Amino acid sequence: MKYVWALLGLLYALLSIYVGYLFVTAGTGAKLAQKGLILQAPPILGGIALVILALPLIWNCLRLVSARRPRY
Repeated sequence: MKYVWALLGLLYALLSIYVGYLFVTAGTGAKLAQKGLILQAPPILGGIALVILALPLIWNCLRLVSARRPRY
């Protein structure tokens, strides 16, 4: 069962990274570049935040899969 949770967590983290990438690319696009830095900052910072917050989730999923079962 832990593999299912790890797989779901990895899928969620990878989708978060993809959405973060889309935010950053939208923030650096030609349309927002013409409108100024104030309108560019939220998508760029939001994309970076999504990627940064997805990294611990990936780490925890990998730890969940690689952890041994405790012996009783």
